[in-house]
Amino acid sequence: MPSLNERTSTWMRKKEYIAYLGALALLFSYAEMFLPRTLPFFRLGLGNVVMLLSFTLPFPSYILLSVIKAFAASLMAGTLLTPFFLLSLGQSVSSAIVMYTLYHLFSWKNSGKIRFISLYGISIAGASASSVVQIALASLYLGEGTYALLGPMVLFSLFAGILTAFMALHLHIPQDAPALSENASKICLHKKSFVVTTAVVITIAAVFILMLDDLKILGVCLVASVIAQRVSGRKILLTPHLVMWLFVVFANILVPSGKVLYSVFSFGITEGALLVGILQAMKLSAVSALSQCVASLRPEGDSLVAFTLKYFRGLSNAMRKTNGNIIKKIKFALSSKCLE
Repeated sequence: MPSLNERTSTWMRKKEYIAYLGALALLFSYAEMFLPRTLPFFRLGLGNVVMLLSFTLPFPSYILLSVIKAFAASLMAGTLLTPFFLLSLGQSVSSAIVMYTLYHLFSWKNSGKIRFISLYGISIAGASASSVVQIALASLYLGEGTYALLGPMVLFSLFAGILTAFMALHLHIPQDAPALSENASKICLHKKSFVVTTAVVITIAAVFILMLDDLKILGVCLVASVIAQRVSGRKILLTPHLVMWLFVVFANILVPSGKVLYSVFSFGITEGALLVGILQAMKLSAVSALSQCVASLRPEGDSLVAFTLKYFRGLSNAMRKTNGNIIKKIKFALSSKCLE
């Protein structure tokens, strides 16, 4: 029977490897931020590349990785404290279950080779499941107008699934997490008590904002949230907010409510629907800014989150050290034996 020290060492190696894979998902999500994006739900989901390369993990570890991926994507997008995080979490876990089930259902035992279905098919199935879950959950907050996007979303998931499978087939993830240099280990500076207290306060503030229905108070909260984001050291990008506003307002006016303010042919923009859309957009902008404040926190210690952030910094530094396209940069980062 393994000794306590051996079991502890084994668990630490597993935790470090899960954190490393989570950092890779964070890295892909970060890279995706630089790609053009017109609607909140139309994401390529490049973090799924990591999921497609991690089928050898035990099922609990694989699901944990999908949760970390959702957390990482929301952290990068600034939606961690918004209802969109629940969408991201739901689609990530459901997609992971579909892909993991298909892989182990159609793979030869102990060989890792897939029969009857390719990695492309598994990726497309996961992306399609993600699209359906996202729209179903989004309709609970934004209304039934979001179902109008289901068809385009499924078509987009076909392209996204093909792209992520292509990248997965041309990349290789090490079987063990690389070493972390002393510099990489110093990234986490905030004490655990400070991180927990700050995160709780910000979360309470976000819940308070989501419960508001007064435009004036919401306006004050939105300004305060943006100021807090700037003070925390996070950049303020207007384009994501503008895109979100347009989408949320449009999704709401598809379901008429109240007095008609303006009509085009048989379609009318109603006062109630427009007001609800503006209220929801203001709430989401405010809590998105607060989410950016959470993203600035750097917990100390050897928690899963702390290790993930350390590996992410090391991978990011490795990518910046090489020239070429994004695939070449990622390959170089993956081949690094020690991350700084």
